[in-house]
Amino acid sequence: MVDFPTNFLDLNAIYGMATSQSYNYWIGLGINIILSTIIGGIILIIILEVFSKAFKEPVKPGNAFIAVLVVSIINMFVVMGLLLPYIVSIPFIGIILPLLIWIILIKAFFGELSIVHAIVVGIIFFLITLFVLPYLTGFVIGFIPIFG
Repeated sequence: MVDFPTNFLDLNAIYGMATSQSYNYWIGLGINIILSTIIGGIILIIILEVFSKAFKEPVKPGNAFIAVLVVSIINMFVVMGLLLPYIVSIPFIGIILPLLIWIILIKAFFGELSIVHAIVVGIIFFLITLFVLPYLTGFVIGFIPIFG
């Protein structure tokens, strides 16, 4: 796993982080983020369409892919990479903080949802990103002949 530097003004620490893994790691990480964004965006569009039909809210799911990408990057690099060593003493923060990020950004990207529906969609999609999305991404990445 990559150890994130604590001081981003230290160029040697950033260089050490970048060279701590081989290029295959970084390419695999990029492909994984791209595939999980595509698959997660499709799932989020389906969930939003179900909520749109059920509660008669005119939701425009055009921001689904960018929402999934932004939340994935924030959760992966900022929360789990940079903040977790400092806030690890707070119980359940590894679950609460990503859930709050999902809820806030669902409401931000899809402002036409009511706050209750944004919370429900955020919770549902948080659970999907925990349990379903890694399996689907691993399944799809198995069909991509990248290295060999």
